[in-house]
Amino acid sequence: MASLSTTSFGKNWIKNFEPSDQAVATILVDRLMLVGASELISGITKLLNEIMSLNTKSQSVVAFYAEREVDKENREVLPFFPRFGTGRAVGDGVQPVFVDLQKQDVGSEGIVAALISKFCKTHATSALSHPGPDKLRARQTRKIVIVTDFVGSGRRVHEMLDAFAMVATIQSWISYGLLDFQIVCFSATEHGQNILARHPLRPTISTHIACPVIEEAFEGAELGAIKLLCKKYPKKRSRYPFGFNNTGSLIAFSHGIPNNAPQILHSSAAGWTPLFKGRSTLGSNLDAVADSSDLLVQNSQRVLGIRDAKRLLTNTEGELWAHTMLLLDAIKTGGRTPSKLSARTQIPISRVEKILDLASKAGWLTPKNSLTRLGQRELRWFVSFDFTDEKLAYPENELYFPKQLRAP
Repeated sequence: MASLSTTSFGKNWIKNFEPSDQAVATILVDRLMLVGASELISGITKLLNEIMSLNTKSQSVVAFYAEREVDKENREVLPFFPRFGTGRAVGDGVQPVFVDLQKQDVGSEGIVAALISKFCKTHATSALSHPGPDKLRARQTRKIVIVTDFVGSGRRVHEMLDAFAMVATIQSWISYGLLDFQIVCFSATEHGQNILARHPLRPTISTHIACPVIEEAFEGAELGAIKLLCKKYPKKRSRYPFGFNNTGSLIAFSHGIPNNAPQILHSSAAGWTPLFKGRSTLGSNLDAVADSSDLLVQNSQRVLGIRDAKRLLTNTEGELWAHTMLLLDAIKTGGRTPSKLSARTQIPISRVEKILDLASKAGWLTPKNSLTRLGQRELRWFVSFDFTDEKLAYPENELYFPKQLRAP
C-alpha cells in the first residue's frame, strides 16, 4: 500500500498548503489509520463471534442494535421504544436505521445494520436483529449489544444507552438482573470508552483496535507543528480545530471520516479544500489504499528502524518480535493501558493484551506495565541492532528471537 501522501488524491490536497507547511501536512495525512470496508466488517464480525461463543454456555439470547441517533424533545432524550417511558412496553420496536428526511443521509449505521442482519441469520436460534419489546420478552433476551464502527466522544452511544434506560420495561429487567448491555465497536478513542464505561448501565465495551489521536500519535516538536497546522488551516477561527470536542481522531473509513477528526481534513470553511469534503471518503478511493497492517509496517520502520519491515512481519515469529518491541517502545514513552498502546502502535487490542501477558512472564514488565531493567535492556539492544536488508534475508534460525516469547 502506498502512503496516502503519495497518491494523486493526497498530493492534490497537500498542494493547498503553503510550501513551508507541506512537509508537516504530509506527516499528518500519513499518520491516519485507514480502514477499508472488508477490514471493518471482519473486525466487527470477530467481536460478535466472540460474544456468541461466550454466550453458548448460558444458551441465552442476544439482541443486536446498530448505533443510531435517538429521538429527542427539546434536546431531551426520549425512550428508545416510543411512548413507553412508563408502563409495559409492547410492539415491534423501531426501524434498524434512522434516515433524516432533511439530509437523506444513512451514514455508517446502514453498513452496521446490514452486517447485524446477516450475522443474526447465521445465529437464528440465539441472536436477534433490532427486536422490539414483544420479541425481547418472548425470546427471554438477556443481553443487548449496541454495534458501531467508531466511538469518538461517545456522545451518540451514550444517548442511545440513555434511551434504553428510559424504557420502563427495560428498567424493570435490569433491576431484576435479567439484562445487561455491551458496546461493540471497530475502533474507539480512550476518552470515548471512558465516557461509556461510566454510564449508569455499566456496559461492557469491546473494541477491535484503538484510534490514534493527535495528542498521542505525535510528541515533542512534531506534536507542536501538527497542532499549529490544524489551527492555521482553514483560515478561520474554529471552536474545535481538532474535531468535535477537540478529540483529534486520526482515522478514516471507506464510508467516511468522523466529525472528531481535525477540521483541516473535512471542513470547507473559508473556502478551504478539505481532504474529505463533507466527511465523505468516496472520492479518495480509500479502499484501494486502506490497510491498517501497512501502517504497522510504517511504524516498524519509523520507530524501530527496520528497513524491510513488511518482510519481517510476514513471519510469525518476526511479527511477534516486532510487535513486542513496538509495545515496549510505546510503554517507554508513557503508554500503559491496552487501549493507549493499541492507539500508539495500531496493533489490535486483543493482540496487545496477549503480548503484554507474554512480556510480563518474560520479566520485561512490572505489574503496572512499566519497563523492568530487563525490558529496558532488551529494547536498547533492539534499537542498537543494525537492521539491513541482508541481515533480514538470513534464515530464520540465524535471527535472534526472544525465547521467552515463543509460543508454547
